[in-house]
Amino acid sequence: MYEQFPVVAGELSLDPAQMQDPGVSAAAAGLRGGASGAASFDVDIEDVVASNSRLLVAISQGDYLTYKHLVDEKLTCFEPEGCGHLVQGLDFHKYYFDRSKREASSETGNVSVVQPHVRIFGDTALMAYVRLVQVGGKTARYEETRLWRRTNQPDAVTSLGKWKLVHFHRSSPKTSFAP
Repeated sequence: MYEQFPVVAGELSLDPAQMQDPGVSAAAAGLRGGASGAASFDVDIEDVVASNSRLLVAISQGDYLTYKHLVDEKLTCFEPEGCGHLVQGLDFHKYYFDRSKREASSETGNVSVVQPHVRIFGDTALMAYVRLVQVGGKTARYEETRLWRRTNQPDAVTSLGKWKLVHFHRSSPKTSFAP
């Protein structure tokens, strides 16, 4: 059995205790010490998860403006569309946002984040999970790892961006699992 957290426009509720390594304390993760450090650690995890949720909603809705505010302009990634090459910058991704507007479909889908795991290392956060995308009668499965950097400077227009996505790896396994 796995825990599934749907990603929807709005809030994503997660228990931060489920997200962190049980053996990693706030102090061991390099965060500001004491009891307040532990509370800060939980808030950081919630902020990373919320930023990731907003990012996935922006992607599924074709909202390039929100996407642009959540990612670093020097974003790097490995993803199936890159055909094994390291993709750098936002132009590669903007092409797909523009394409999705031209090919707008009336069919909406459902995106779920399964078994999310977040680790905080000072001003850097690593989030790994499986993303399930359901459209019509089909489900696509992606294994994703996203690297976020704390900026402490939210975008003035959208209030987004306390955490910026700086790198991600998304793979689409060739194998599928029987229900």
